[in-house]
Amino acid sequence: MSEANLEQALTAAKLESRTLGDQLRQARADLHRLGVSDQNRVLVYSALAGGLGCLLGVGIGLKLRGK
Repeated sequence: MSEANLEQALTAAKLESRTLGDQLRQARADLHRLGVSDQNRVLVYSALAGGLGCLLGVGIGLKLRGK
């Protein structure tokens, strides 16, 4: 890769990192505004619910594929 391409990639990565950080701060502020005191618990529950949904979808897909 040329030096210019590396600089552009680094600049793009920094911008994306800053954007994701801003989005995370906004999400935490929204949770706090809604009265959620334990944000980590809410994030864990949402991750578990998403994982359960994925497993359920895979199970349904496998069941339908077997018919």
